[in-house]
Amino acid sequence: MTIELRRPQPAHIAELGRICYEAFRDIAESHGFPPDFDSVEFAQGVVGLLMQQETVYSTAAFDGDAPRGSNFMNMWGDAAGIGPISVDLATQGEGIGKRLMQDALDHAKQHGIESVRLCQDSFNMRSLALYASLGFDVKEPLAYQTLSDAGPVDDGFRPATPADFDAMDALCRDVYRISRKGEYATLTAAGFPAFVLDRGRITGYLIGTAIGHGVAESDDDMLALLAGIGATTPGAHAHVAMRQGALYRRALAAGHRNRKVMNLMTYGPYEEPKGTYCPSVMF
Repeated sequence: MTIELRRPQPAHIAELGRICYEAFRDIAESHGFPPDFDSVEFAQGVVGLLMQQETVYSTAAFDGDAPRGSNFMNMWGDAAGIGPISVDLATQGEGIGKRLMQDALDHAKQHGIESVRLCQDSFNMRSLALYASLGFDVKEPLAYQTLSDAGPVDDGFRPATPADFDAMDALCRDVYRISRKGEYATLTAAGFPAFVLDRGRITGYLIGTAIGHGVAESDDDMLALLAGIGATTPGAHAHVAMRQGALYRRALAAGHRNRKVMNLMTYGPYEEPKGTYCPSVMF
């Protein structure tokens, strides 16, 4: 088998989506967890969406004309986020995942991006070892939670609009110490639900689904965002940083339920967020 890395084309979406779905389903179910992708069609949709983004570096591994895996790295802000990465079950253990990851790190370096981040399932010992061997450090345990739909919905809870992006970015810089402004525009344009807490000024925001992140001025504000998204967005999920002990306990008390634990891992410079935040599946 001779593996070549190159940019995938639209004709490869169906097969790369299948590989992604089966790889994530296999590792999850082998550890007793539900799969991240509900169907192969959903995984194909995610792969197709990412491939369309100019600010996402998409690469795939090919054995001749046959796709064997893929990786995606968004470059929406001051730090890059990796995922999802997947390798065909039939060719796992052949070093393809490591090549895909190293290629992404090389691409980030070539484009002046020093900080690269990702989240990995804590039960996946193979990916944990791989990322550590490449220089990633574990920074934060995350509870991936299914959000309660019981509410209540705060009066200040409303959909985010482009007019909110500057205020959201200022809050993000205060908490995350970096800008993620390009991420808001990309995800909202793609149809991902995004909400703010408006109390005469923006005191918090949260982009729904696993791919979204959020920040807030206080735990109360973040809990209001979690409750609002849970009540208005069917099947909503969010990541809660478990070292934010008070927030995590209050999220559990509000009826949000743990689905699994993930590790936030970073490569290169990292300044720990200062305040209340919920990471995305990338960071």
